[in-house]
Amino acid sequence: MDKAAQRSLLHAGTDLDLEDHSSYNNRLDDDGHLATGLNTYAIKEPRGFIKLIQVIIAIFAFATTTSFSGHSTFSFLCGATKKDKHLDFSYPFRLSATPIKVEQCDPTLNNGTINGTEMFTPYGNMASSAEFYVFVGVMAFLYSLGALVLYVVFDHIYRKYDLIPIADFIVSALFAVLWLISSSAWAQGVTDLKYYTSPKGLFFEIPQCPPNAFHKSYKFTSCKGGNEANFATLNVSLIFGFLNCGVWVGNLWFLWKETLWFKLRSKPTTEDTPEIAQQQEPQRV
Repeated sequence: MDKAAQRSLLHAGTDLDLEDHSSYNNRLDDDGHLATGLNTYAIKEPRGFIKLIQVIIAIFAFATTTSFSGHSTFSFLCGATKKDKHLDFSYPFRLSATPIKVEQCDPTLNNGTINGTEMFTPYGNMASSAEFYVFVGVMAFLYSLGALVLYVVFDHIYRKYDLIPIADFIVSALFAVLWLISSSAWAQGVTDLKYYTSPKGLFFEIPQCPPNAFHKSYKFTSCKGGNEANFATLNVSLIFGFLNCGVWVGNLWFLWKETLWFKLRSKPTTEDTPEIAQQQEPQRV
C-alpha cells in the first residue's frame, strides 16, 4: 500500500493509525524482535523459566531456616526431687545465649535437699554457617528476581550488549559455587545442632549428669532424657539448598548459549555457507 492510498484510507475514517504502526516498526530490531516493551516470551525460554524456579526455591531455602524453632527437654533429679528442664533454640542457633539453671544437691543427704542453683551454658554456636546459608539464599533470590526483570522488561538491552550475558553467566556460576559451599557448611551445622541439643549432648556438658557425675557432690543426682526437637524443617532446608545448587549449575548451559563465546564458536567458517543471522532465536521450552 503506497502513501497516497494510506492517506485516502485515513481521511475515509478507517482504523489504520499510521503513526502507531510506524512507532511499532521502530521498536523492532534487525531480527524482528521487540526493542522495547515487555518480552513475556522470556519466561518461556529456559533462562527465564529457570530463573523463576530459582526465585521460588531460594525463598524456601532461607525461609525454612529462619522460621525454625526447637524445644528439647530433660529431667534433673536431686534425690527424690525432680526438676524438669528445657532448652529453646531458634535461628541463628547460638546455644551459648540460652543458659539453663541447674540445681545443686546436698552431697551428704539423699532427701532431695537443694543447696542452690548454678547456670549451665550449653555448648555450640552454629550461627556462622546458618547466617552464611541464609545470606546466600537472600542474595540468590534478589539476583534471580532482578535477572528475571531484565529478561522481561529490558531484553533489548540484554541482547544489545554482549557483556551483559557474559556477566550473567559468571555471576550465576559464582552462585552455584556459593550454594554448594553454604549448603555443605549448613549440613554440618545441622548435624552439630542435633547432637548438642539432644539429651546425650546436654548430659555430657552438664557436670551433674552422667558420665560426669563422679564427684561426691553429685552422689545423689541423675538426669533423664525427655522430648527431643523435631528437625524436619531444617532437613527440608538442606534439601532446598542442594537443590538450588543443582538448578544453578544446570542453568549455566542455557546462559552459556546466550554469550558471545558460544556464538563465536558456533559460527560457520565455510565461505559457501549462507550468512547467519546476527542474533539467534531464543530457546523455547
